[in-house]
Amino acid sequence: NIDYVSVADAETLDELDTVNPPALISLAVKIGTTRLIDNIVLQ
Repeated sequence: NIDYVSVADAETLDELDTVNPPALISLAVKIGTTRLIDNIVLQ
């Protein structure tokens, strides 16, 4: 299950409607009883 996916400005962390570098993409998913959280910065 996907808990959330977020696209934000990498410097201000303001949410973005479109992906414009530098952007931070964050997500959280649940697999069984384990919750995985990850992020990546797009340059």
